[in-house]
Amino acid sequence: MSVKFSTPIPYLDPSYRYCDFYTNLSSHYSPGIEVCVANCSDFEFGAHSTLTMTTEEYWAYWKSFSRDGTKRLLYLKDWHYFKGIDYHDYYSQPVYFSSDWLNEFHEFRTDCDDDFRFVYVGPKGTWTPLHTDVYCSYSWSANIVGCKRWWVFPPGEEKKLPLLSGNQLPPDISDRNFVDPGITDSDLPQCYIFDQQPGEMFFVPSGWYHQVLNVTDCISINNNWLNACNVALVWRHLQTQLREVKKSCIDVESTPGWEDACQECLKAWAGWNYAEFFILLKYILISRWLCLTAQDVRRRLPKAAAVPEDGKVPLRVLDEQVESFLSDVASSESLLVELLVNDIPDSCLEGFIDVEMAAFTSSVRKHDLVETSRTIRSMLMNEDLRHLHLHTRGPAAWLWKAVLDGQV
Repeated sequence: MSVKFSTPIPYLDPSYRYCDFYTNLSSHYSPGIEVCVANCSDFEFGAHSTLTMTTEEYWAYWKSFSRDGTKRLLYLKDWHYFKGIDYHDYYSQPVYFSSDWLNEFHEFRTDCDDDFRFVYVGPKGTWTPLHTDVYCSYSWSANIVGCKRWWVFPPGEEKKLPLLSGNQLPPDISDRNFVDPGITDSDLPQCYIFDQQPGEMFFVPSGWYHQVLNVTDCISINNNWLNACNVALVWRHLQTQLREVKKSCIDVESTPGWEDACQECLKAWAGWNYAEFFILLKYILISRWLCLTAQDVRRRLPKAAAVPEDGKVPLRVLDEQVESFLSDVASSESLLVELLVNDIPDSCLEGFIDVEMAAFTSSVRKHDLVETSRTIRSMLMNEDLRHLHLHTRGPAAWLWKAVLDGQV
């Protein structure tokens, strides 16, 4: 991973042995930006409490922390530093992490300007509680400055941890006893414990619980992403989350609109719902089939009936545009319909897949198409999705019916 700064990166803990560069942090951010900061000294409902500060206020805090040891441990986490700018000006991703459906989809959308690229900045002692990553996504963390300590649990090992009230996992497990991975004849959880040094990147697989401590002052870049390799896990996790939502409000199940209300609750709790996940899959399908970038797909969508002055097309309108575009393509290309109905032999895709595409190798493109089609089929067979009628409302309803008919 390469990182480009106009001046040497600062190191704010002179006692640490890797401290060999200093500069002024203020040259790397715009003044007056409000950021959400976690107070690692305080817990609310099982998570660190948060407060809003400007970037200037946070750097002033950090300087005072280093100077006089103020007691509050404030951690600038999940900072969308690269939002609205080209992150390629700052770093390039390793090829194995470059197939990133999540951030690509958010570049395609116009209803929000969110992303899943973050900067984490915190003094010595700040930490992130035990958790798994959003959406059951992959994540990577590249340490730019300082040393982090990680506790990472293989899937299922977290179940050996004693639960708190409400069946909640403990947020801090740093003082507990563990065994090394591979030791199976123990009641203690298996756990990887290691220190991450400057210039090192760590990959977190989907669903692996982890806790992270800043052993020194730290700056890191972090990404969440998903792709063909873990989309089935993400879909399975979303179904599990919906079951939890439905269980929590089962007493009002007979209320009209209950299924839609559960989707709204799922969106509020999990960050997205079935409709949003379905749109992502449709976007990946059409972009990979036609070898188009996010910007190219957006340019080729049919015009919306009414576009707000700010240019932000609502997600439901964008969904209708994508479905219309997909319907037009599928109606003239039977191979796409065949791919959706059932996995077709590799030989049928060979000539099609060999088309050059700047952003993806042919093997990645093929993998994307196959796994997207499989996940769409799984969604269409899902009882909850059918109750929501997400497959019968749009211009591609005929296509989804053909897929379902092919599964009978």
